[in-house]
Amino acid sequence: MLVGAIASGNDYYLHLATAAAIAYILTVAFNLIYGYAGIFNLAIIIIYGLGGFTSVYLATTLGASFWLALLAAVVITSALSVLVALPSRRLGELFLAIQTLAFALALGEVLLNWQTFSGGTIGIYSISPPTLFGVELVGGLPGYYWLAAVFAWMTYALMLRIHMSGMGRMLTALREGPRVLAAVGVSPATTRLVAFGLSGGLAGLAGALYAHFQLVIDLDTFSFGRLVALLLATILGGAGYFLGPLFGVLAIVAMDELSLATSQAQDLVYGIGILVLVVATRGGIAGGLSRLRALVTGGRRGAEPELTGTELTAADIVAAAPGAEAAASIAEQIVDPGSRRRIVVSEVCVTFGGTKAVDGVSVEFSTGEVVGLIGPNGAGKTTLLNTITGDAPTSGGTIALDGEDLLGRRQQEVVRLGVGRTFQSPKIIPELTLVENVMLAADGVGDAGWLQQTLHTPASKRQDRRSHERAMSLLADVGLAGRADHRASDQPYGVLRLVEIARNLMLDPAFLLLDEPGAGLTEFERAEIAATVQAMSRRNIGVVLVDHNMSLINAACDRIYVLDTGRLIAEGPPGEVLAQQHVISAYLGVSG
Repeated sequence: MLVGAIASGNDYYLHLATAAAIAYILTVAFNLIYGYAGIFNLAIIIIYGLGGFTSVYLATTLGASFWLALLAAVVITSALSVLVALPSRRLGELFLAIQTLAFALALGEVLLNWQTFSGGTIGIYSISPPTLFGVELVGGLPGYYWLAAVFAWMTYALMLRIHMSGMGRMLTALREGPRVLAAVGVSPATTRLVAFGLSGGLAGLAGALYAHFQLVIDLDTFSFGRLVALLLATILGGAGYFLGPLFGVLAIVAMDELSLATSQAQDLVYGIGILVLVVATRGGIAGGLSRLRALVTGGRRGAEPELTGTELTAADIVAAAPGAEAAASIAEQIVDPGSRRRIVVSEVCVTFGGTKAVDGVSVEFSTGEVVGLIGPNGAGKTTLLNTITGDAPTSGGTIALDGEDLLGRRQQEVVRLGVGRTFQSPKIIPELTLVENVMLAADGVGDAGWLQQTLHTPASKRQDRRSHERAMSLLADVGLAGRADHRASDQPYGVLRLVEIARNLMLDPAFLLLDEPGAGLTEFERAEIAATVQAMSRRNIGVVLVDHNMSLINAACDRIYVLDTGRLIAEGPPGEVLAQQHVISAYLGVSG
């Protein structure tokens, strides 16, 4: 409103404000796919152009109304973007970028030769302006500015809803660690398709608005130079930040105006401006402001609570007061899976090249017990867990949950069947706060679908409120309530371990596979984990514990399996198994 009021008396400023509003929509589209989801989509500009050509073709050649042509442009560009992403679901970042570049080049060639649609090398001129209630909205006049401003505001509102909802957390997780998404029951491939669809639709919207704003459109408008400008706006504003596109567009407009005012040094001014912004504001303008805000609020908030405690012996580990108190509270929140459930692993083999990482191993786990899985480094412990969760393919054997075959299932499907896991190194999203990391689990298994989360409907808001309350309660139980709103990137290793366990408890799993949860922790922190593990067992959760710390294994486990060079060499109660000479020889390196 303020920009419109200021610019309404000046044709140049009005034209500039309209172009900036359209540029904001396009920058939001790229920030969503690149900044949030971490996908370098090089086809974004040609999709932007396709939106413009589609709306013009439908309105000019086929006689459709501008509003119908605009809607069709958004739908077509969104659908085409999803189709581009479909074959790339298993591609890494580099190969995905190459694929989108290949698509952009191919589509550009198609548009160049489809003259009835794009006008070929000449383009399309004399485009009719849109009308609203009989009033023509001509580019450069107030009517069209308000049209562009309304769509820019709608884009802002949509991104605000995405940013505040589970969809924003899932897109950020896709950028930082796609494996985490699968571990909380979310399909990384589906999330990627959603990102492509949303980004493509917004780019198509911007293209349609631009074509009817300029009343002239040709392929040169959607060249590589426009992609460079878009990338600059995204990076300067702050890739992955909600306000990044706004700051980026304002920065580009300001530098353009300054360089035009000093026409003899235009390129120099532009280059120096970009260099200063990049060097002075790591993470762009929005990132710099975010760090400044954190510095100010952090100073007011004071120091973070200490997590250290007294050293505990192995005999005291379960009886440790802090761990016992937390475990009692956590136990109240764990949902009992009900009837006894079993995972049966039979004669499983895993081969990498010519090496057998797992060689004919047969084990089984039941709910209500804690089972240790130990062995020297390289024994195949983590690989065995990966076969259960769908992370690693097997070359033989069977894995079943209550008689249902798990082989061939994707990790997110296994999670939804009731099997959660942690990793050797905590898989935490550094850009999210601790409470948001825990809430991510509810985003994966909650009732609100991706569309509800994108629009942040009342159902999505209710789910967020419930998951936030439970996440805060779980963090309080592990002594992290005071850090709940702190970013994970600022937290020590032990905190991230506890957050990962809390996130898994949000899933209400029947089984929880813990891969070296005690690694790098103090005895005090291991006491918390041991007490939590036993609390889960008492609530009928099956826990599989992989760790090298014998105090933790002895304190927490009902029975253990021992692996060596991919083979099972012993099983039974911890005290008996660890006293066997061949186990000592294999695990501790002592000659039998």
